[in-house]
Amino acid sequence: MVLQGCKRRFETVMVSEERGGNLIGDKQFINTEESTSTLFSPLLELPVHIICDILSRLPLMNILRCKCVCKMFLKLVKDPYFSKVHLARAPTLTTNLVLQENIGKWGALHFFTFDLSESTLSSCSSADQDTPSYLNRGLPMLSKLNADFSFRTQRLTLVGSCNGLLCLYFDSSPRPFYGITNPILGECIKLPQLTLSAPHCTYANHSGFGYSPRTKQYKIISFMHLTSVDPLNSIDSKRMVADVHTLGSDSWRRIENPPCPNRTSFDPFLNGCLHWITNSNRPSELITSFDLEKEKFKVVPPPAHFSVQYMNKVSWINIGVLRDCLCICYICEDVEFEVWVMREYGVKESWSKEFSIDMKFYCKLRVEDLHRPIKLFSNGDLWFISSSESLVSFSPRKRTFRELRSMGPWKTEVTAHALSFISLKDVVGAESLQVKKLLIGGRRFILGI
Repeated sequence: MVLQGCKRRFETVMVSEERGGNLIGDKQFINTEESTSTLFSPLLELPVHIICDILSRLPLMNILRCKCVCKMFLKLVKDPYFSKVHLARAPTLTTNLVLQENIGKWGALHFFTFDLSESTLSSCSSADQDTPSYLNRGLPMLSKLNADFSFRTQRLTLVGSCNGLLCLYFDSSPRPFYGITNPILGECIKLPQLTLSAPHCTYANHSGFGYSPRTKQYKIISFMHLTSVDPLNSIDSKRMVADVHTLGSDSWRRIENPPCPNRTSFDPFLNGCLHWITNSNRPSELITSFDLEKEKFKVVPPPAHFSVQYMNKVSWINIGVLRDCLCICYICEDVEFEVWVMREYGVKESWSKEFSIDMKFYCKLRVEDLHRPIKLFSNGDLWFISSSESLVSFSPRKRTFRELRSMGPWKTEVTAHALSFISLKDVVGAESLQVKKLLIGGRRFILGI
């Protein structure tokens, strides 16, 4: 390429709705300003949306380096339009995992990346598709990112990941609280304290975090058990409540007597709703959803064969998303692991079996190994954490297991995470934001939220 010098004036570039421009007021545009810098690359003569498209295809570290090339690249990477383009493409480039660790009073997050497409992931399995097998060979493509978050004197629970933002629950005395962070940008915010109306409350170890595409709002829902004591007879009274918070607001909204969640889900966000398995013994109330826009609960019909008698045979059940469809995973009679998919959302008759695993064929697989699935890929591959604290992949098409990586004894929770450049400044405003720098290069840094 022949480099040529050019003096470029940064102009306001209108971006069509089809290109997904940044909505500010009633106009869509990319923020630019005048510059007298001399830029030496014909790349900068391209339309800005094409430059954004090119940059969005680069690996994460290369994008971070591009921010240091010139002021224009820095402004483009910071612009909400670029974050939207990059987020739409990110899941096809890498698979990222975030691991939660609690040691004593310290909480930490560790990040891993898997630089393979989902189709390539399946091709890593054994070529023998007729005989089930367990391949105990690690893959070098799964590597630990040289960046960690540490939280001083605060144990944490990883609530969920949405559009590159992580929601965390901090078990801090005397009042626990929630926080939101974008680890790539090094931004974090402490949310307002929950409003407690009872002398004693217990965190129900279940929360949800998601995004309403219609209202363009991020919301958190927190479940708590409240205990009150009757002063007349000293009898304890317990009830479940849910509190909802919208990022950018300064308060929580109370919902009384919500459906009681049973287990956390590994990928429960779909169609603007969060989904959970409940504690109900009634099949019709087994799956519940929470509409983030309307802030209403509703039930989702389970598969037709889920009768009371059949549910008594199910020792474990979880819910997730597979190829943009709601799915449930469960173990029946401690020998059969099944995955069912709801092809048409909300339609009971659209449930169909995706695949099943007869665990008698896999000598190294135990029932408890499948209790912690973390991701279902569009090609059907299932990732889960085994009892030996290893990341394992199962390919139903090739009927093979593969041990991807040992996660170490410190791991307590794992979730899939899409790295993004969405700034909390654009979500909640800069006035309430605490910004911390992400240190790349193997060093650990501490966040004192």
